[in-house]
Amino acid sequence: MELRAFLAELIANLASLDFVATLDLRTEVFTLKGRVFLKERGFLEVYFNEQTQTLAVAWIEGERRRWGIDRDNLRGWHRHPLENPEDHQAIPPMNIGQILKELEESWKQST
Repeated sequence: MELRAFLAELIANLASLDFVATLDLRTEVFTLKGRVFLKERGFLEVYFNEQTQTLAVAWIEGERRRWGIDRDNLRGWHRHPLENPEDHQAIPPMNIGQILKELEESWKQST
């Protein structure tokens, strides 16, 4: 996926989440890095690299990962579940919309 398309899809899907407070996203040539601040419960750290197709989305709260989904060339697609965020569970490929839908479900479970 191209960076521009990823950014557009990310913003469109974040707009539908009622627990998103603010965004701080930066693009540099072929990467996107940033934080999505969540209402009273930490932030999402987001990273995307167009060239390697690396993707990392991690919910951070209290300086610890609570949940996340990553795609890299070492482990492929994997999840860090809410129940055990240090675990790496293999998953099929997901788009950012699907990832944020899963985040929403984890958010609801954790309240």
